[in-house]
Amino acid sequence: KRTGIRLSIYKQGGVNMRRDAEENKHRIETKAKALFTEFGVENISMKRISNELNLGMGTLYRHFEDKSALCYKLISNDFEMFVTDLNTISQKEKSNKMIFIQSIDRFLQFKIEHQALLKCVENSTSKKDFKQTEFYQLLHDYYSNLFNYEENEYFITFKVDILLNALTTKNYEFLTKNRKMSNEEFRNALVQLFYNN
Repeated sequence: KRTGIRLSIYKQGGVNMRRDAEENKHRIETKAKALFTEFGVENISMKRISNELNLGMGTLYRHFEDKSALCYKLISNDFEMFVTDLNTISQKEKSNKMIFIQSIDRFLQFKIEHQALLKCVENSTSKKDFKQTEFYQLLHDYYSNLFNYEENEYFITFKVDILLNALTTKNYEFLTKNRKMSNEEFRNALVQLFYNN
């Protein structure tokens, strides 16, 4: 019986520890979102978030290995909605070209809505970069299916890699700020590049 009591206390402690960890994680996300909104993503460091919450840096990094991981978490729910939107476009449109056009329009809209967070995610200095995330792989699969008219699978992969590289936040900022391209011009250029037949 004593062993059973000890075990149940241990389990209860484990539950409390998990609950505390979840609460800390939620606090970090909430505080980071508020600070990013007020001061800008690029102006807030992990140290600042740690200080604001009176949390040790070790605790912060246990939940998020770096700032880009935190940014990724903050937009993960929106990623899911974005992917749902892409799937809806695929179901409504019949031609791959029209799916491509509408999906790029949605992609660029998403880019504008989350530009600073996406830039943070894409500029990750950790071992796991944006190309290794589940979201990137979903995008890669989505556009690979649109280019299935190509016979060479290797070339399809290359084509999608080029497309997604063109759609990175860094490239998007360069084209819109330096080249003064509108979203419509950017989309039309991509359509011409990838569907020139």
